[in-house]
Amino acid sequence: MNLPDEILNWIADSPMYDSSGQSGAKTFFIERDGGAYLKIAEHGTLYRAYQMQTYFSNKNMAPPVLHYMSTDKDYLITKALHGEDGTSDKYLSDPRRLSKLYGQTLRILHEIDASDCPFQDTISDLLSMAEENSFRQNHLDDIAEYIGIAKAKKCLYEIIANKHILKNDVLTHGDYCLPNIILDDWAFEGFIDLAEGGIGDRHYDLALGLWTLNWNLKSSKYGQVFLDGSFRKWLKRD
Repeated sequence: MNLPDEILNWIADSPMYDSSGQSGAKTFFIERDGGAYLKIAEHGTLYRAYQMQTYFSNKNMAPPVLHYMSTDKDYLITKALHGEDGTSDKYLSDPRRLSKLYGQTLRILHEIDASDCPFQDTISDLLSMAEENSFRQNHLDDIAEYIGIAKAKKCLYEIIANKHILKNDVLTHGDYCLPNIILDDWAFEGFIDLAEGGIGDRHYDLALGLWTLNWNLKSSKYGQVFLDGSFRKWLKRD
């Protein structure tokens, strides 16, 4: 690998393992100081991830950033959290408990005072992306069996027609799915992959939460458990 000297010096002789996911960036786990992750992507594409990771970390909701630099590419090193993500068999084997905890964690996130968040209008970003054919098609691939992939353009019209009901009023994760929440023996440790986070509409996180439960649990029967956990305080339920 052709890494900048600053990154190589930080890694030193620590073992590295490829742990890339589906985001398009290359990710490596580094065995140093309890573990860290190095993410490499195109120039300028990780700056927002760096900002939001730092912001969430300052709120004690994500691991801290250890190093960021942007040269020919972007390089972001973050500390690893202790535990496993929400797709671990340990958690999937108890779907009701997982769904409840998953909802309660989202409620905690949405109640944070985020008046100082560096990104105050994620709705505008989403509406702009929704106008791109590739965005609509890619986001519909996983839910095609429910709405029909041919309805991508109709979805855009519905988004535009109803955009007035969306509000930038809570701190959102932006990609709230089970692989992006880290748990340690059922205790919340933090969020990861926060590049899409910022002030936005809570229903976007809720929709992603329902989708990931259906996708990872292969069932839609736990969606209400998730919603009850995420809205319990607002609905004043016991």
